[in-house]
Amino acid sequence: PQTELNQEERDIFTYFTPIEGMEASLCRMLTGVRARYSSNGGLSGGNIIIQGGEGSGKTRLATNIIRVLQLEIDKPNNNIGRIDGDKLNTKDLRKLFDKIRGGALIIENAGEITRETALELSAQMELDESGILVILEDARIGIERVMALNPHFSRRFTEKVVIPVLTIDELVNFGRSYADELGYSIDEMGVLAMYDRINLVQRHDHPTNLTEVKEIVDEAIDIAETGGIKGFFSRLGSRRRDEDGNVILQEKDFQ
Repeated sequence: PQTELNQEERDIFTYFTPIEGMEASLCRMLTGVRARYSSNGGLSGGNIIIQGGEGSGKTRLATNIIRVLQLEIDKPNNNIGRIDGDKLNTKDLRKLFDKIRGGALIIENAGEITRETALELSAQMELDESGILVILEDARIGIERVMALNPHFSRRFTEKVVIPVLTIDELVNFGRSYADELGYSIDEMGVLAMYDRINLVQRHDHPTNLTEVKEIVDEAIDIAETGGIKGFFSRLGSRRRDEDGNVILQEKDFQ
């Protein structure tokens, strides 16, 4: 079984690799899904649960998983469906499976699925011979609810990745990775300012999530790029770019 991500996988999962324990979890999941596709006719398992709170990046992780599998084993194909669990209850699942034949189905807020939908979905997964990969997303309570609907259905989801509540260091590392992806870097004082911004959002009953960190970085980028006349002249200076040519976000951009 795989114990470490290779560099290509690490680049794709760049948002999640800084999180403690995520690399090992992703390796276990990828090993199980690859085994699903390599077994002759053994497609009953190997589907995926992604568990995490609101704004934790569940759908991004799902699409990253699909991208890695497509690069490595050329499966699933590009017939990718994405739907909310509540809306899935109103769909003709036979027609839906015909439409995404050989592809993948990402079900957000999976805890909204009814027992009738779970039974029909399980039946369609049983009949499917094209290798459709089904990915369920929700917070812990929603996942527990949908897994309790029907044992035949729940047994099809043998792989699970849990996105934990992140530490502030992990959130800052994510912010730096996100900025780098957009062509920006953050200097030392900018990083300290980002810590302060994240702490302002964090509450006992509401841990800061990845979506909120993205908003903080997006706002800093907007300030850096549209900072008026003063910002225009500062952008002309050499200090505004690092050795790789990336625009440097500074403390004032996060305030």
